[in-house]
Amino acid sequence: MARPAARAIQQVKELRYYEDGKQRPYLHLVDGGVSDNLGMRAVLEILEEFEALRLEGVPTPLDHARRVAVFVVNSLSTPPLGWDADKSAPGTLDVLLRATGVPIDHYSYEAVELLRDTAARWKFLRAIRDSGAIVDNGNPALAEVGRAPNLEVYVIDVSFGALKDEKERAYLNQLPTSFVLPPEAVDRLRAAAGTILLDSPDFQRYLKDMGERIVKQPTPPGKPPAP
Repeated sequence: MARPAARAIQQVKELRYYEDGKQRPYLHLVDGGVSDNLGMRAVLEILEEFEALRLEGVPTPLDHARRVAVFVVNSLSTPPLGWDADKSAPGTLDVLLRATGVPIDHYSYEAVELLRDTAARWKFLRAIRDSGAIVDNGNPALAEVGRAPNLEVYVIDVSFGALKDEKERAYLNQLPTSFVLPPEAVDRLRAAAGTILLDSPDFQRYLKDMGERIVKQPTPPGKPPAP
């Protein structure tokens, strides 16, 4: 069996663990940030299962799909700590907070990069397959190239780090993690999201490949312009 199926098999095993309602009648859930703060793991698992089934010649619901756009909305803020400007070491509470936050942030980054790597690898395999330079002589490696997914994956990152306006980026990075924010902060967050999305090269490539474009709606009298 092809190597990419290893993670898919492990996922099936984990899901079966929860099927035994008699032995495990209760589920205790915690915040998703502990395991996958961006929810990218599920996307990766679906694509890995899709690739593994294609390599085995098994039909999948995604066989006829040609494009998938994944919008990664990451509200990670990185306010300056100032630790390197202070002679004294940070306190225990500060260290504990960073000890939980840093691994989550690193895992989120790795998950997005794995998704980009998958998209790039599939595109590379398709280029080899479609070049006509490969002749299937029974070599399993060549067969893998021939079954490369036709799915184009667009990874569209919407995060503060992509904002070009340094002053606005600094303001957003200082906002607390809260369910309640001042109206001004909400408006500036929404405006920033729109700006980041429209400036995204991956989003613009997606629009171009789809033959679409963004048309701004006219602003009604008395209302501020939309972001």
